[in-house]
Amino acid sequence: MKITAVKPILVSAPYATPDDAERVLCLQTGYRPAVFVKVETDEGMYGLGETYAGVYAPEAAKAHIEQMAHDWIGQNPFSILELIDRARVANYYMGRMGITQAFLSGMEMALWDLKGKALGVPVYELLGGKVHNQIKAYASGGNNKPFSELEEEMLGYVNQGYGAVKIRINLLKDLDAIEEKVAFCRSVLGAEVGLAVDACQGLAKYPWPVKTAIEVSRRLEAYNLLWIEEPAEVTNYEGFAEIRRQTNVPVAGGETVTSLVEAEAYLKAEALDLFQPDAAVIGGLASFRRIAQMCERKFIPIAVHAWCGGVGIMGNFHAAFASRNCTILELSNVPNPLRNEMMIEPLKFENGCIQAPTLPGLGVHLPEDLEEKYPYIPGSVYRVPLG
Repeated sequence: MKITAVKPILVSAPYATPDDAERVLCLQTGYRPAVFVKVETDEGMYGLGETYAGVYAPEAAKAHIEQMAHDWIGQNPFSILELIDRARVANYYMGRMGITQAFLSGMEMALWDLKGKALGVPVYELLGGKVHNQIKAYASGGNNKPFSELEEEMLGYVNQGYGAVKIRINLLKDLDAIEEKVAFCRSVLGAEVGLAVDACQGLAKYPWPVKTAIEVSRRLEAYNLLWIEEPAEVTNYEGFAEIRRQTNVPVAGGETVTSLVEAEAYLKAEALDLFQPDAAVIGGLASFRRIAQMCERKFIPIAVHAWCGGVGIMGNFHAAFASRNCTILELSNVPNPLRNEMMIEPLKFENGCIQAPTLPGLGVHLPEDLEEKYPYIPGSVYRVPLG
């Protein structure tokens, strides 16, 4: 089997509800783009991957993936690490970390999908084998909205069977407003449902100073949080470590990490209680597994970050099911047709847990009418407000 083509596929799909805070602030067209990567072969089989960079820079992703494809044409798609090494050398001067690694994530993910399909096994079997039959999932949502709507959202998660929920606490006017929102969600969820908060300071124009982050964390200790996520600018490793030392709330981060170098910086600083890798960002599933093992050596659990479409979600979940220290999975509940429509069959959610997938490869496919149904819309990219 030889690779005959590596094709980036750009689409834009309606995202969230019109009044959703993320959509209003960051996706004002009402659409969110995605970039899938299709690796085709001379035997008619194909594999699919997804790069999370497609949400932010879809046209750059297309151009770069098409450029990198040159070194893969005619090669054996089963030689995944060799092909990634070719891409690493080709990008030595411009892409050892950062967005190029996110582009590579989609390409590498497609190779794993192809190999799993060809061999008739789920991808986690190629990563060392399944070490979980199921993994707890948390509902990821809780944007800023009127408390009546927030209550409806929280109760909806409970009724669906989730045992944990994450809410956003950024873009609120002050510490009192943050505590009020957290206290309200805790009262609605009750004591038995886990609650995590995302401070989103990696997206902030003026991230919280460490002292502010410590004050926020201490104010929230009374609400028995699973973690506080990104309480400081994401490269402030020492700041993360200081927050961790000064509060009882576990500190989480790592979703923006694109290299082992960045991962090592978090770990050397003892900055995290919970690492959140994303296989659609970090260079692919092999890099995800390496970071999971680095964390395991330091007895740090991981919690998958998965805010992609269905292909990126499945890539992350297969890596998670092969990672012994993965304790929880993120599952977005924001309406996005590119989530379920890319999956051959829906995720199996039982008793608050995602069951291990069983289909060959990643369990994903490319609908024939995808590009016609969701044509790419220039300008639909995710834009972080800086005002």
